[in-house]
Amino acid sequence: MTVGSSWIVPLVLLAAPLAVETVKREDFKTCDQIAFCKQHRAISEPTGYELLADSIAHSGAVWSANLQNSQNTLKLKVIGLADSTVRVQIDEPETAIRKRYVPNPSFVAVPEELAFESVENGAQEAKIVGGNKKVKVVVSYKPFIVNIFNELDELVAQVNRDGKLKVEEFRTKEEGKEYPDGFWEERFKGFTDHKQHGSSSVGVDISFVNFKTAYGLPEHADAFALRNTVGNTDPYRLYNLDVFEYELNNPMALYVSIPYILAHRANRSVGALWFNAAETWVDTQSSVTSKGLFGKMFDKVVGAGDNVPHFDAHFMSESGLVDIFFFVGPTVKDVQRQNAKLTGTTPLPPLFSIGYHQCRWNYNDEQDVAAVNKGFDDHDMPMDVIWLDIEHTDGKKYFTWDKHKFPTPNDMVDKVAENGRKMVTIVDPHIKKDDGYYVYKDAKDKGLFVKRTDGSNFEGHCWPGASEYLDFWHPDTRSYWKDQFSFDRYVGSSSNLHIWNDMNEPSVFSGPEITMDKESIHYGGIEHREVHNMYGMMYTSATFDGLMARTGGKERPFILSRAGFIGTQRTAAIWTGDNTADWGHLEIAAPMTLSLSIAGVPFVGADVGGFFGNPDEQLLSRWYQTGAFQPFFRAHAHIDTRRREPWLFSEQTQGIIREALRTRYALLPYWYTLFQQHTETGVPPMRPLFYEFENDDSLLEEQKQWMVGNGILARPVVEKDTFNVQVKLPRGEHKNERWYEWVSGAEARGESIYVDAPITFTPVYQRGGTIIPTWQRIRRSATLMRDDPLTLFVALNSEGNSKGEIYMDDGQTHDYQSGKFVKASFTYKKESSTTAVLEGEHVGGNFAAKNWVERVVVRGVESSPKKVEITRVSDPVQPLEFSYDRDSKVLVIRKPEALITSSFKIHVEF
Repeated sequence: MTVGSSWIVPLVLLAAPLAVETVKREDFKTCDQIAFCKQHRAISEPTGYELLADSIAHSGAVWSANLQNSQNTLKLKVIGLADSTVRVQIDEPETAIRKRYVPNPSFVAVPEELAFESVENGAQEAKIVGGNKKVKVVVSYKPFIVNIFNELDELVAQVNRDGKLKVEEFRTKEEGKEYPDGFWEERFKGFTDHKQHGSSSVGVDISFVNFKTAYGLPEHADAFALRNTVGNTDPYRLYNLDVFEYELNNPMALYVSIPYILAHRANRSVGALWFNAAETWVDTQSSVTSKGLFGKMFDKVVGAGDNVPHFDAHFMSESGLVDIFFFVGPTVKDVQRQNAKLTGTTPLPPLFSIGYHQCRWNYNDEQDVAAVNKGFDDHDMPMDVIWLDIEHTDGKKYFTWDKHKFPTPNDMVDKVAENGRKMVTIVDPHIKKDDGYYVYKDAKDKGLFVKRTDGSNFEGHCWPGASEYLDFWHPDTRSYWKDQFSFDRYVGSSSNLHIWNDMNEPSVFSGPEITMDKESIHYGGIEHREVHNMYGMMYTSATFDGLMARTGGKERPFILSRAGFIGTQRTAAIWTGDNTADWGHLEIAAPMTLSLSIAGVPFVGADVGGFFGNPDEQLLSRWYQTGAFQPFFRAHAHIDTRRREPWLFSEQTQGIIREALRTRYALLPYWYTLFQQHTETGVPPMRPLFYEFENDDSLLEEQKQWMVGNGILARPVVEKDTFNVQVKLPRGEHKNERWYEWVSGAEARGESIYVDAPITFTPVYQRGGTIIPTWQRIRRSATLMRDDPLTLFVALNSEGNSKGEIYMDDGQTHDYQSGKFVKASFTYKKESSTTAVLEGEHVGGNFAAKNWVERVVVRGVESSPKKVEITRVSDPVQPLEFSYDRDSKVLVIRKPEALITSSFKIHVEF
């Protein structure tokens, strides 16, 4: 849900009709209103840092030296890590008056160092070769530049190429000395931010060499490919904020801050992670620069051409240190894996969570919940989760229930669970200041709240009114919070109840920019300015610990978070916040979720229908069709909007929504397999086209269509009154890719085609060479479908072959970690002009899955078979029923009745 610009706004919202408006931009700062951003952005000449050759030291995986300019001395470290990853750190020397904060909780584990293979310290530069010989770093001394090379010995990235390195040292204020404006304090809209140690900002430029296009820096309601901000707009801002009805095509900060950039061109990728949790601004531009000052370097590593394309990013952070991880690929999937090893992947989600979620602010009472639950059954629509927003609580006190509206929460949850469904309740980090509220009293007595500089508890206004905010850097806070989710503490909860962490930027209605004062203090003397962007991540990780502990680690938690940072993906799904029921917000959902996906956060989605406003039936229909092909699929609406349950609309719209839901549920075995693959490789289920077609530069800015895994291309209609759309069907490196329309199975010909898209139709295509497992018996919920038989959709490539796999387990526990899963592979191979074989093979796990293949649909078959037979393990050959459609060239094989836990072969003779 959203907030306004002050704590009284919620009362106004409840008392008056919903008025759709745009973000109140005056509530949020621009770069020019922030001293450090303005100063870093104004750098026009190199800051003059040189490396002191006589200071160089090297031990194992760490190479270090001192940097110096006319004003400052800094410490440089180049650290070799496993899997072609390099870390570049620039910090104050050991004599600094305090240590700079490094957001280590964001790591999935301590980065694995790998000793350098070789180091040559020359008179003008040092050459450092990584331990696996696939990455090289060349450090130039004067001027100071760090050059990163991939395993093909291509220069892919540079640090300080334009000489913008700037580090402001922590200071003790000297009376009578003049300081720049904003150095010790800044004012904004009646708020004053006092800086205890002066301005401590850091910044440097990063260039991605031979790349014109880059992506990332979520979260922004902007294009997928990063724009040129220099001279055009503010830089991209990364500062988690509760932004009321955010604008589109704007680099303003939103709820999530992940300072990661992926640069890509044909067959090459490189990633850079700016490891800093403070407020950060990033100027970006795509440039072509003549050789000039750096000509010798370019001649040596790029070639003698006159012009060198590069994508430049100038990172500027209020505090922390210069700390950059480079993932040098060379392929985009290599980069994704390298990032995942550092920051983690999303654990395999419970099966129900990738189904459809029904939410609004708020379902009124237990009778309302029962009616909504029954409505999906009455109208033959699958659904897995019903959500409760803040009104379910007793006076906005989390872990409590309104005793009049929700008197028997256990019974309510159990009744919903009878159909395999779950419920989700909201639990936010602001704690109502009320000594009669046990969570507040406990946390106050234990000293678990964020502090002010005078040692008192930080206080601000949020939904309950006066509130205090838990400090998740304090180990006792994390321990206490974990205990609150136990079934005996959270009365009314059960393993069928999961959690929504909202307002965790943190949102403070009475604070500067609707958030916490930067000078607030966390455990260990950490200033909030140093860790602001990771508050939400620390909160969801503590909640995750609680949900794990309540079942002794047996059952998988599901948590949704609005705020996020590096590592959030390990504990929570993310949605794109308080969007609006208009076509622009529908269209921007794809670039926003793609940006999060490539930055390592794969379980993402946007509120279907838009949170604010009342969508007409065309918009709502198109939004359901779109949401069905994005990872997190939830409808949500503001308290003042009209009710939107699917059966409240016309028969045609009900039919469209029903079909979208059924399409999603049919594909759940595929989605589930993709999430399991993500845990192994880091590659997200929702992917930009260039992830699968890395050689095709024509796809670099495509954001209206995307891949679901490697096998499905979706191009939902996101434009008003549009019933014919252009679809790009990549033909691959050898121009021989084949594509098949998902519903009819007919082959689509052409690289860019125009497709009729009436309101009842979504352009979706299966890629040749893939096998997609589906469920075709659509039931009330995913849990009830778990053991159902499978239909395999086989799409032939230009050689007449295909392959795919399926992963299954119990869908809810962690037993898969001890081998209780099954993984099966499928291959269809044309053996000769007259024979083909579809082979199923059990390739892993010991889970006794009940799923069997009940039908096989083969697309792209040129002629009707003479016979089809199956061979199972130790069984005689048996004939199978089949049919063939000459117009669509689709072969349907019926009732193979082959379990996915055993091997089989289907022989096709033409």
